[in-house]
Amino acid sequence: MNKFKCFFTFAAFFWLWGCGFLAIQRWFFTGDATWCGLLINAWALPIWMLLRYLWPGKFSGDLRETPAFTTVLIGLAIVLLTDTDRGAAIYLAIYNLFVLLVYLFHLSSIAHPKLPDTDNTFPQLKVRSGDVWSAGNTAEGGKAARAGSLLIFLRGRHCADSRHLLVELSGLVRELDRRSVQLVLIDADERTGWQRQWISDVDAQQLTLDPRANSNRPFVAAAGAPLWEILLGGKAAACRPSAWLLDREGYVVWRHLPGNYRVPGGAELLRGQLFRLDDEELPEN
Repeated sequence: MNKFKCFFTFAAFFWLWGCGFLAIQRWFFTGDATWCGLLINAWALPIWMLLRYLWPGKFSGDLRETPAFTTVLIGLAIVLLTDTDRGAAIYLAIYNLFVLLVYLFHLSSIAHPKLPDTDNTFPQLKVRSGDVWSAGNTAEGGKAARAGSLLIFLRGRHCADSRHLLVELSGLVRELDRRSVQLVLIDADERTGWQRQWISDVDAQQLTLDPRANSNRPFVAAAGAPLWEILLGGKAAACRPSAWLLDREGYVVWRHLPGNYRVPGGAELLRGQLFRLDDEELPEN
């Protein structure tokens, strides 16, 4: 299923870009405003996602990608109002709306396998170096997570939402420090340290999972990376976005398993769950 979604997501964006170039050509030769509307309709989603990818600190999305969705409808309205002959532009604009809806609610959806529930211990993870990471171990650099740990699984550097979440986490630093919660960022991206580009001021442990390890399979989608990432020489594996709040012994206190990778959960959602560690017993100094 992941390979299916990967291919059709690539095909959908390729179609939208191509439809936009066709609209430019037809607009240049005919001067018909209908093709301007089709251009707006076709390029709304690709340009919006490109802006989110390049400037995650300025642009953020939601489940419907409201700015892109609204612009697609505006383009469709222009086409319907100007194409009195009911030509190809109308059918292309309607089809582009269908492509948008399929991408938003199906191609970017996540099917999580069976994962640890609350009050269960979080499983060990195998990192690329071959070491085994355990939630109960002392955090990297010898700093113990006194109250617990906040684990965040990221899709990778190719994901605009992963970048945006990292930017948001910069505002959560003081709260995590005040509550003595260790932040752990986890992905399957070979480019170790890419997170520092977006979250340089946060003291976080970073783990890069081995996608071939059996223990990591519930958290890693073997073909979760986009096709263009694979074509550029990247790896096909990507983590399924999720967030986990663990106590100091490694038990799951709270978890967030988003149904769509474009809404992994923001910093405010995470901040609102930290109170669950208040009743945990802290070690004596």
